[in-house]
Amino acid sequence: MARVSRFTLADRQDAVARAFGGSESPADVASSLGIHTTTLYRWAGSSATDEPGPAAARLIEATQELLRDSDYADITIESVALRCGLAPRTAFHHFPTKRELFQAAVDDAATVLIGRIHEKSAAATWPGTPLEQLQTFLRIAAASIYDTPRTHVLFRNLGVPRSEGSAERWHDSFVDAIAQLLRSALEVGQIHSDTDVFAAAHLLTGAMRGIHSAVFEGVDADIALDLVERVHLLIPPR
Repeated sequence: MARVSRFTLADRQDAVARAFGGSESPADVASSLGIHTTTLYRWAGSSATDEPGPAAARLIEATQELLRDSDYADITIESVALRCGLAPRTAFHHFPTKRELFQAAVDDAATVLIGRIHEKSAAATWPGTPLEQLQTFLRIAAASIYDTPRTHVLFRNLGVPRSEGSAERWHDSFVDAIAQLLRSALEVGQIHSDTDVFAAAHLLTGAMRGIHSAVFEGVDADIALDLVERVHLLIPPR
């Protein structure tokens, strides 16, 4: 018959928080509880102290959650580990540096977002002209973003050093998608022949980023979607 632990789930969570997030050392906490230090690390790395799931995924999600209210400079790998109930050594095993952890958090958000955009795109009714297709694309992208809270890491100013920034690849892809639609609009004569397509694509991307940032700072998403419907009008018509 399996032995029942004398420590409840709350006891274990409290011990992990004391050992890895407070002023006490793991050895001191273990001694006060009459357990071995390795038991604390086992508790920290087990699903008994938090919801189950792969450690790397839990660390990524915790990073995204912490970045809702904190800047990049304020977050440490230790604080992320504490957030999801993992031992710091487990966190460092998966992500040796904060840069790698942040990169993973951004890549995860972009991957999920791209998947949502593809789903909504497949279900949408697309117009026959490029400029109206652009309008539809921008609306789908915005709706996907607002339905996916983790994507805030792609749009909020998180105080990330330029040398460690990793969200630009997503924005570059967005610029390329807009530029492709604008080239098609230029070819069929929907927009002014002197339009600098690449510059215009950057302008639209910047406008969209500003709107998205405002939403993640508290602006109503429905108001933002109304504005998104008109963003393509920034491009001079023929």
